[in-house]
Amino acid sequence: MDTIPTPFRVDSLPQPRIRNAEKRDAAEIAQIYHQATQDGLATFESFLASPDERERWVEEHRGRFPLLVAEWSGRLLGWASLSPYPIRPHIDGVVEMLIYIDRDFRRHGVGRELMRALQVAARESGHRKIIGRFVVHNDAGRTLCRQTGWREVGVHLKHMYLDGRWQDMVIVEYLIPENLK
Repeated sequence: MDTIPTPFRVDSLPQPRIRNAEKRDAAEIAQIYHQATQDGLATFESFLASPDERERWVEEHRGRFPLLVAEWSGRLLGWASLSPYPIRPHIDGVVEMLIYIDRDFRRHGVGRELMRALQVAARESGHRKIIGRFVVHNDAGRTLCRQTGWREVGVHLKHMYLDGRWQDMVIVEYLIPENLK
């Protein structure tokens, strides 16, 4: 896939279109996810998700648990999703966020646009808190969270053994005051 000539700045071009993901986006969503597993920045998973698996996953993200994509000139720049927070017992109103940006567009404002749209979607869906987790050395992710009103809750030390070494995980949260009433 061709890359956009540098320097690419979202601020200097028309804003990316943020929209709900569709089945046709599954292959690009899987590709962006694969980049994250290769780069070791946002996920502890090492498996590769197939486009077919991602197509089913896209269909599961409707209603209160949206999957948003950032698109510019017909290309997906990144995606962000809300999912039920995977704890027991289930706590209504708390969701988990995933956000992945195509490596050609990281640190160019795409993540900020997706994050803001996801926060709005969470508020409109009635959620009161969003939780996020990612590897501690993901400086861009930590900066994005600070810029968009998130709070670092803490760090799980030596949380996952991946690629021959222990990885620490940072936990972040975003409260939605309008829904805390």
